[in-house]
Amino acid sequence: MIALPVFAQKSKPLSEYQQLEFDRNYINANKEKILNNFDESIKLFKACLTLQPDNAAVNYMLSRIYFEKQLFEDAELYAKRAVSFDENNSWYKKQLAEVYRQQKKYKEAAPVFEKAAEMDKDAGMEIEAAYMYVLAKEYKKAIKALDKIEKVTGLNEEVIKQKEQIYLAQNKLKKAIREIEKLIKAYPQDQRYVGMLADLYMANNKTQKGVELYNDVLKKDPANGSAHFALADYYHSAGDKENYYSHLKAGVASPSIDVKSKLQMLVSFIASRDFENQHDRCFDLANIFIQANPSEPSAFMLLADLYYQDKDFESARNYYLKATSIEPSMIMAWQQIIFCSSELRNNIYLQNDCEQALEYFPSEPIFYVYLSLAAIQMKEYDKAFTAAQKGIEYAADHKETLIQLYSTMGDAAHYLKRYNACDSAFEEVLKLDANNSYALNNYAYFLSLRKTKLDKAEEMSKHSLELEPENSSFMDTYGWILFCRKDFAKAKEYIEKSLTITPNNAEVLEHLGDVLYHMNEKDEALKNWKRSKELGGTGEFLDKKISEGKWYE
Repeated sequence: MIALPVFAQKSKPLSEYQQLEFDRNYINANKEKILNNFDESIKLFKACLTLQPDNAAVNYMLSRIYFEKQLFEDAELYAKRAVSFDENNSWYKKQLAEVYRQQKKYKEAAPVFEKAAEMDKDAGMEIEAAYMYVLAKEYKKAIKALDKIEKVTGLNEEVIKQKEQIYLAQNKLKKAIREIEKLIKAYPQDQRYVGMLADLYMANNKTQKGVELYNDVLKKDPANGSAHFALADYYHSAGDKENYYSHLKAGVASPSIDVKSKLQMLVSFIASRDFENQHDRCFDLANIFIQANPSEPSAFMLLADLYYQDKDFESARNYYLKATSIEPSMIMAWQQIIFCSSELRNNIYLQNDCEQALEYFPSEPIFYVYLSLAAIQMKEYDKAFTAAQKGIEYAADHKETLIQLYSTMGDAAHYLKRYNACDSAFEEVLKLDANNSYALNNYAYFLSLRKTKLDKAEEMSKHSLELEPENSSFMDTYGWILFCRKDFAKAKEYIEKSLTITPNNAEVLEHLGDVLYHMNEKDEALKNWKRSKELGGTGEFLDKKISEGKWYE
């Protein structure tokens, strides 16, 4: 059950008719407030005040609404009125204190919080009062407020920490130290408090004393990660590399340190160049991190990142996969897995990885991009077409991704002999980027293979070469289109130019053979067809050309 404020009224009595009118307005005002119709709610509450101006509850409600509208001056006015009409209601005081806090009127907020704390016997509210006194730089009053809490609750770690910070703000180090020493005396077995005192010494240039205390902690608790990390920082600053590394390792291995703190230390170490064998030490620390935190995906991600930087993509992929086996919904890990598979040029990996990633992220376009590319390479053209088509549904706001997906769709459609779909896909690419050289070349080449729209094909191919004049594939395409147009001499020029860049391209060698045949250089044509076959050429009529010494299409 939710506790609600009790409103004590001291207002003058209303006539029966006035009371009915007041109640109607009050109920409707609350209803409008719940619906966030604040202006209408204000209007109705103010109608209540015309009947009973000294009604504390109505003034309180108006203050709450103005507070939500961030009109703090109005909120303050009505909160003050509510308090003045009912001094004994702690809810009104809390509202006024919050209004003061929002306006950074800390000096005014503090005593109001303190009064509310006394009324409700609320230690948390007393801490709020102390915090306001601190912000108002009224440190003595802040300490006094915290002392009151200690009298009620006894020794309280939160209160001690607050007092420590107040004394430090006043440059009263000795008093701050005494506060932490109170905790150590009360709880001698809790090494955290010794660590807190050591931290205090270290932060205030009393490093030797701090180091002694950290070492005392480690004598009693050798796996205390906080002490190890603190000493690692100290020795790093002092230039003692081996002690730095030794304590860093122990801190990473400690079960008492949270993963985020370990990562911060490790990332800092990896980014540094402190040791000649830095590389090996990075891997050692990453493995220690995994041993200490075997169910933490970020530990495997860290080691995977190190392998990725080394371009050991197989190992990197394996560790990224281990991270996803613990936490499958890590999109960054899946992206890295796919980049590794792409770098390895392993299309089986790439296809499987993308399909798994899409189980968790079915609307992520980049996974469809790589899936369609892998399927094209594996000559699974139906899968490539479907993946590209699906990816396009989710890539509306990603121009470069759309270009890639439409390009792959166009390629797949050509091999599926879905020529209208092929042409439509490449037209979409060129709408998005009229200078996309890949689309210009492939679209032109596919048109030439179908012996259709050769004028358009030649124009696109020529443009692709203008964009990338040293691209051997584009030279071959342009030469092949010229061949289709029976301009054999010029076709030979471009195809031979392509071979000067990639001399062992089986497809281009077959094209050269075709051109030479039509130039009546049949022996040279046969030599090139044979050379194409030796290099793995797969042209549909290549074997027939070689066996019969004749050109076929």
